[in-house]
Amino acid sequence: MQRSFVDSTIMTNDLKPVRRDQLKQDRSAPHPQPLLGSDIHVWCASLEFPPQELEGLFHLLSPDEKKRAERFYFERDRNRFIAGRGLLRTIISHYLEIEPSQIEFIYGSYGKPALKSALQDKTFEFNVSHSKDLALYIFSWDRKVGIDVEYVRPMPDTNDFAGQFFSPSESGFVNSLSGKQKDDAFFKIWTCKEAFLKANGSGLTLPINQVEISLEAEGSAILRSIGGDKTQAAPWHLETFNPVPGYQAALAVEGHMRHIIFQKLNGYLVG
Repeated sequence: MQRSFVDSTIMTNDLKPVRRDQLKQDRSAPHPQPLLGSDIHVWCASLEFPPQELEGLFHLLSPDEKKRAERFYFERDRNRFIAGRGLLRTIISHYLEIEPSQIEFIYGSYGKPALKSALQDKTFEFNVSHSKDLALYIFSWDRKVGIDVEYVRPMPDTNDFAGQFFSPSESGFVNSLSGKQKDDAFFKIWTCKEAFLKANGSGLTLPINQVEISLEAEGSAILRSIGGDKTQAAPWHLETFNPVPGYQAALAVEGHMRHIIFQKLNGYLVG
């Protein structure tokens, strides 16, 4: 599996990525790379927008999304919801070549969004996560995907938290560390668990301590078992990464994948 990084400068009213080597020669950029075969696309975006652009994103939302936005008490949270949903619609519209406002979502038992209208011979899978003003989006064909991002901060009760939500082996590993190593390990394990649960659509049906993650010496993560069953875990692939300084993220994919292609929106680049 290969990871590719595309430096894309994208405005919300014209979602067209521009590679850094094109900026001087060609101001009219191509559309995002096609999503092919077993490739996985990950987009990284800031959710902070000036009022005019935010208003444009708001008009893309469905009536129920607009009502959800209006229910937020704090303006910051309302604006981030509008930006996150507007960007999701905009990206999907370019993959599927339909108008952003025409996209209809349905939601699983635990809130995972999916397209209401099925495509003829394949399934368009996607997932979203955000922390503070950073959002991550993941897209694929015909394979379950999940993504999670967390702002990394010191946690004085890390040992107690790990003891409650981690397996004994995970908790023992985290408790054996200290300082930055402890925080890094905790958030790597946590984001892997969340990414898998979102991909699998398990929600609250599977206790999070039944999803066992192993961090390897080279920094990679492996899904060891699900409810103690290693055979259920075998088809899943995990990938951890730092989208921007101060954030930890992980993605989960069911089945084989060839490439992970990372792209940025409005100035954020996964790396």
